[in-house]
Amino acid sequence: MMLMEINFHLRNLDPIRSPYTVKSDQRAAEIAQDEVAFENSRALTTALNNTPETRDDVVQRATKLVSDVNYPPPETIRMISNLLAIQMQADGGGSSS
Repeated sequence: MMLMEINFHLRNLDPIRSPYTVKSDQRAAEIAQDEVAFENSRALTTALNNTPETRDDVVQRATKLVSDVNYPPPETIRMISNLLAIQMQADGGGSSS
Protein backbone atom coordinates (compact mmCIF):
# COMPACT_ATOMS: atom_id res chain seq x y z
CA MET A 1 0.00 0.00 0.00
CA MET A 2 1.32 3.42 -0.96
CA LEU A 3 0.90 6.48 1.34
CA MET A 4 0.77 9.98 -0.01
CA GLU A 5 1.98 12.93 2.03
CA ILE A 6 0.19 16.27 1.55
CA ASN A 7 1.96 19.48 2.43
CA PHE A 8 -0.28 22.44 3.34
CA HIS A 9 2.44 25.09 3.52
CA LEU A 10 1.20 27.62 0.97
CA ARG A 11 3.16 30.66 2.09
CA ASN A 12 4.23 31.76 -1.38
CA LEU A 13 0.75 31.93 -2.85
CA ASP A 14 -1.26 35.12 -2.87
CA PRO A 15 -4.72 34.72 -1.42
CA ILE A 16 -7.61 35.07 -3.83
CA ARG A 17 -9.43 38.26 -2.99
CA SER A 18 -13.12 38.72 -3.18
CA PRO A 19 -14.30 41.89 -4.95
CA TYR A 20 -15.79 42.92 -1.60
CA THR A 21 -12.64 42.73 0.50
CA VAL A 22 -10.78 45.88 1.43
CA LYS A 23 -7.17 45.99 0.31
CA SER A 24 -4.65 46.39 3.11
CA ASP A 25 -3.34 49.68 1.62
CA GLN A 26 -6.84 51.10 1.50
CA ARG A 27 -7.58 49.92 5.04
CA ALA A 28 -4.33 51.44 6.32
CA ALA A 29 -5.28 54.76 4.71
CA GLU A 30 -8.71 54.63 6.34
CA ILE A 31 -7.15 53.95 9.74
CA ALA A 32 -4.72 56.84 9.25
CA GLN A 33 -7.61 59.17 8.34
CA ASP A 34 -9.53 58.05 11.42
CA GLU A 35 -6.49 58.78 13.59
CA VAL A 36 -6.10 62.26 12.06
CA ALA A 37 -9.79 62.96 12.58
CA PHE A 38 -9.52 61.79 16.18
CA GLU A 39 -6.47 63.99 16.81
CA ASN A 40 -8.24 66.99 15.21
CA SER A 41 -11.26 66.35 17.38
CA ARG A 42 -9.10 66.10 20.47
CA ALA A 43 -7.30 69.35 19.59
CA LEU A 44 -10.61 71.14 19.04
CA THR A 45 -11.99 69.87 22.34
CA THR A 46 -8.84 71.01 24.16
CA ALA A 47 -9.01 74.45 22.53
CA LEU A 48 -12.67 74.82 23.46
CA ASN A 49 -11.99 73.76 27.05
CA ASN A 50 -9.16 76.31 27.30
CA THR A 51 -11.21 79.18 25.85
CA PRO A 52 -12.78 81.45 28.46
CA GLU A 53 -16.54 81.89 28.33
CA THR A 54 -16.13 85.65 27.90
CA ARG A 55 -13.19 87.59 26.58
CA ASP A 56 -12.87 90.78 28.62
CA ASP A 57 -10.90 92.63 25.95
CA VAL A 58 -13.59 91.97 23.32
CA VAL A 59 -16.39 92.97 25.70
CA GLN A 60 -14.60 96.23 26.56
CA ARG A 61 -14.07 97.03 22.87
CA ALA A 62 -17.73 96.35 22.08
CA THR A 63 -18.84 98.54 24.97
CA LYS A 64 -16.72 101.43 23.66
CA LEU A 65 -18.05 101.00 20.12
CA VAL A 66 -21.69 100.94 21.25
CA SER A 67 -21.26 104.15 23.22
CA ASP A 68 -19.58 105.93 20.27
CA VAL A 69 -22.15 107.97 18.30
CA ASN A 70 -19.85 107.95 15.26
CA TYR A 71 -19.79 104.16 15.05
CA PRO A 72 -20.21 102.69 12.54
CA PRO A 73 -18.80 105.35 10.24
CA PRO A 74 -21.17 106.93 7.71
CA GLU A 75 -19.26 105.28 4.84
CA THR A 76 -19.96 101.83 6.29
CA ILE A 77 -23.66 102.64 6.75
CA ARG A 78 -23.88 103.84 3.14
CA MET A 79 -22.20 100.68 1.83
CA ILE A 80 -24.55 98.46 3.84
CA SER A 81 -27.60 100.38 2.62
CA ASN A 82 -26.42 99.96 -0.99
CA LEU A 83 -26.00 96.20 -0.49
CA LEU A 84 -29.47 95.98 1.05
CA ALA A 85 -30.98 97.94 -1.86
CA ILE A 86 -29.31 95.63 -4.38
CA GLN A 87 -30.58 92.56 -2.51
CA MET A 88 -34.11 93.98 -2.30
CA GLN A 89 -34.14 94.62 -6.06
CA ALA A 90 -32.91 91.08 -6.72
CA ASP A 91 -35.66 89.69 -4.49
CA GLY A 92 -38.40 91.35 -6.51
CA GLY A 93 -38.42 95.06 -5.87
CA GLY A 94 -38.44 94.97 -2.10
CA SER A 95 -42.22 95.02 -1.79
CA SER A 96 -43.48 93.07 1.19
CA SER A 97 -46.91 91.56 0.76
